[in-house]
Amino acid sequence: MPHGTSPIDIEEVKYQPSSGSTRDLEVFSMSDLRRRVSRAHLERHHRYDFHMFVHVRRGKCRAVVDFSHIECGAGSLLTIRPGQVHRFGPGSRWDANILLFRPQLLRASQDEERLQMPELIDALPGHLRLDRSTGRFLADTLARLEGECALDARQPLLNWLLQSELATLVTRLHIFNAVQQPSAGTSSDAPERFRLFKRLLDEKVHQWHHVSRYAQAMGCSEKTLTRICSAAVGVGAKAFIASRLALEAKRLLVHTEMPISAIAQRLGFDEATNFTKFFRSIEGCTPGGFRRQFAISS
Repeated sequence: MPHGTSPIDIEEVKYQPSSGSTRDLEVFSMSDLRRRVSRAHLERHHRYDFHMFVHVRRGKCRAVVDFSHIECGAGSLLTIRPGQVHRFGPGSRWDANILLFRPQLLRASQDEERLQMPELIDALPGHLRLDRSTGRFLADTLARLEGECALDARQPLLNWLLQSELATLVTRLHIFNAVQQPSAGTSSDAPERFRLFKRLLDEKVHQWHHVSRYAQAMGCSEKTLTRICSAAVGVGAKAFIASRLALEAKRLLVHTEMPISAIAQRLGFDEATNFTKFFRSIEGCTPGGFRRQFAISS
């Protein structure tokens, strides 16, 4: 790490309902959260092991999610997935309803294998500006979920109920997003092979950098995989792999003290110079320059 800079401290946050219950889902307001934790805590960087939906009801919520600065006005939705690095920006003149849920809740029952809830949630945009009807539906659903969490019911039955509500909500959000951006498509329209590609990429991004490795593992041609990726997310497989690899690099550069040569090795580059060349082509600066820039701006 260059002299005069230091890594950003990240607090790993485990799912732990404030009520002390064993529910896999919790709903509360930002006002409630402010009463429970300090302002300094809210503005720290966190990495969660759960999903978070933030439905802004008034004011402007400023947040940083994996190096992207997002400003959410009233009526918009911020979605944060497990593993992403997030912090709320300064300011307390805004309020929101917050939904937390564990990934375990997304495990569909045997009769719901086609639901593909994890993929649907992963495909949601990080920031959605909702119309009045969708915002009202979201607010009503969060109110129902909050009430249902207080029910005195056996765990399997309650989880099925919460799953059903969550699935309906996510589906409604996808329908809204498809109407707003019809060219982007939705996860439900994406072929199963893209889902397989994404799962392989999450597992192998540190080892496999070329489209050919993923195509071989999937039993298809590079041209076919590129077509699948373009149809699902609007970019080719090569660009999709590069963006995912660059994100891993940025996380390590900013949130660890690992030398750049060690980061290059961890990400599967034979030489640090090859890593630097790759990073510059994606981000427009060297790994060291990015590390210094982010340390200063943060």
